[in-house]
Amino acid sequence: MQPDERKYYLTIRRGKNSYLPVDWTETKYYDGENLYSLSGIDRFTSKVLSLDLLKECLRLNLLQENDLFSSLEILYIEHDVNHTVKEGPIFKEDDYILSEDILIEYIIYNRHNKETINNILMQCNIKESDEYLEFFKNTLKTIDNYGEDISLLRASLNMFKNCSYFVKRAICFRVSNSIYKGLNKNSPEKLLKDDHKVA
Repeated sequence: MQPDERKYYLTIRRGKNSYLPVDWTETKYYDGENLYSLSGIDRFTSKVLSLDLLKECLRLNLLQENDLFSSLEILYIEHDVNHTVKEGPIFKEDDYILSEDILIEYIIYNRHNKETINNILMQCNIKESDEYLEFFKNTLKTIDNYGEDISLLRASLNMFKNCSYFVKRAICFRVSNSIYKGLNKNSPEKLLKDDHKVA
């Protein structure tokens, strides 16, 4: 089964391999999102602080008070085995995570920085197979061949947008965390000030 075809669940983790399903549609933050898809869960969680969502569930008696100290996990079941999405939910406080477009501009701006390009390549080592991801990785590996042809480089990097949502999400999440590790988590737009953007 392809990653975007799976059914996902936003859950409370209460212990090892113990997950509590919650009816998030009862909360005031729910606005019709498909909470069985990864992109739908992201649209739901990204507009609210994680603690505020838990407090709302506590107010509705959907959770117990000690659940406020539990972690939220995204779960999917494959071959009768529980798996969690490694990167976890994306909440309002996670607004430092790069979008696809900002990631691409970041790569273009840093195209001559071998350390940065190699770090992004390293974050692309995920188990899921994706032909567009392989194309994206090859573009990074051969980025010097593009010279100063920014239009051609951008067109090649834009193939990343054709990857599955699962793959794009994982890579944007991992690259963002590697950039901001040990730093203040500022808004991603600050990475690309006007004088840093490439026309």
